[in-house]
Amino acid sequence: MLRSLRMLILTILITLSIPVIRCGSTPAAAPTLAGQTPLKVEVRLQPIVGEASAAPTLSPATASPSPSPTAEPTPFSLYYVSDTQVYAYKYPSVYKKMFAYMANTYQEQNCIGVLMTGDLVDNRKEPRHWNNAKAAIGLLEGKLPFWCVAGNHDVGADKPEYNTYLSYGFCAAKAAGQLYKDGVCWFDTFTAAGQDFLLLGIGWQGDKEYLGWAQEVIQSHPDHDVILLVHSFLTEQGGLTGTGKTLEEALLAGNPNVRLVLCGHNDGSARWERTYEDGHRVNALMYNFQDDKKNGLGYLRVLTFDPKDRSLYVTTYSPWFDDYDYYKDTSRDTFLLEGAW
Repeated sequence: MLRSLRMLILTILITLSIPVIRCGSTPAAAPTLAGQTPLKVEVRLQPIVGEASAAPTLSPATASPSPSPTAEPTPFSLYYVSDTQVYAYKYPSVYKKMFAYMANTYQEQNCIGVLMTGDLVDNRKEPRHWNNAKAAIGLLEGKLPFWCVAGNHDVGADKPEYNTYLSYGFCAAKAAGQLYKDGVCWFDTFTAAGQDFLLLGIGWQGDKEYLGWAQEVIQSHPDHDVILLVHSFLTEQGGLTGTGKTLEEALLAGNPNVRLVLCGHNDGSARWERTYEDGHRVNALMYNFQDDKKNGLGYLRVLTFDPKDRSLYVTTYSPWFDDYDYYKDTSRDTFLLEGAW
């Protein structure tokens, strides 16, 4: 009678899902979460994978894992090339050597594009010059964007004629909304090192009608740091050319997000810096060594942007000579601009 009573009680307890102590072992407590129905627990000596087990007890120190630190922005680079016309004319192997170097080394330098400030060819009426330029620049295809502006040798000095230059479609900025007069001027944007940038290209012109368009582009991108590409801006001595004075007054002085100007046209190397009343500073760089047929061939510049202190580190290198620094005074070729962007 007693045995039958025990079996009856055991059957009732299992049916009601009440944990039962069997064989002297204490089962793991079933976890109960607020708002949920208690889990049914079958008593076993060991839990089976995939079934509910006791929730771990966490100390306050480990209850919430520490968030991973936000990755710091990474420095990046841009290649900067000016005045390749003599290579298109006489030294196409130098032209190709330069662009092959950029196409083959951009990853190790974290370089995201090539900036060219004009005079891609020597004579705009010579198809051979354009074909030499195309053979070199084409080495970047599928690897790096190429942003360029026209120089006086590309379109003519007095009455610029853009049809031939534009027909090659060298510049990466191609969308209609990015272009002024089908590409005489253009803008493009990119984001790197945690900052938005605006590239603004001003091709060789015979008038100043483009200034209103350029001003509108800059003002419509107030959170972008602006890098201006123009063929002529600095003289050999580091003063402003006529175009430089026009751009300085119209675009640089009143726009605090304009930070850097790149140019070529004149021989040698020059740097210019000006701080305006609102506190923003603009740096301008110019170099052009291609007229030195013995020692100046193939030089390009690497601009490295460091987000840690917003500095710009400039190096000058010729893949043709495998040589850094054109000048004996290397500070003219390798230098640091602090707070440059």
